[in-house]
Amino acid sequence: MSQGPPRFLVVAESGARAAMIESALRDKANLHVVVGRPAALARLMEEHDPTAVILSLTTARAVGALEPLAGVLRAPPVILLVDDPRGAWTAEARRAGVHAVLDRDSTVEQITAAISAATAGLITLHPDVFAAAARPTLGGGGDEGALTTREHEILEMMAEGLSNRMIARRLGISMYTVKSHVASILGKLRAGSRTEAVTLGVRSGLISL
Repeated sequence: MSQGPPRFLVVAESGARAAMIESALRDKANLHVVVGRPAALARLMEEHDPTAVILSLTTARAVGALEPLAGVLRAPPVILLVDDPRGAWTAEARRAGVHAVLDRDSTVEQITAAISAATAGLITLHPDVFAAAARPTLGGGGDEGALTTREHEILEMMAEGLSNRMIARRLGISMYTVKSHVASILGKLRAGSRTEAVTLGVRSGLISL
């Protein structure tokens, strides 16, 4: 990031929506904010080198807007304000640097808290993300064989090829905790390795590549 005061880029589906978020952040949090439209996201990021990006879009539009960010080195953390938080928290979103998924009607306090967490490398998720329907399990083994939401999330990251250390950094948890989750995943899927766990997860519909 460039030197100087932090800059935050707000991109929304309409100029009015972007201006509303900008005004709220300036008035209540005294942040340096730049606004723009989704089509100009890549150019605005290059011009302003923001500390973080706040995207206020429908979930469907957010998916398309995030595509240019996937795999970009040193991409700033992204805070999503969307109509469907559960649908927005995907492997693709994580690859694009999404660190927070909130409801589009979140308060300024919630947004600024998510910004602070994101710039510290932490993840902030709306409760709806964890209200997903029960995940499918292998062999109908019952609740004891079902992956938890966190285990499902880590399995997706394993499918991305992330190491335990990288997963720990992305989720803001310890290496010990990640190792514990991975061991639980291997046990529940009856897998002998991380690769086998990912393969079984794909075959059973738990994750997609």
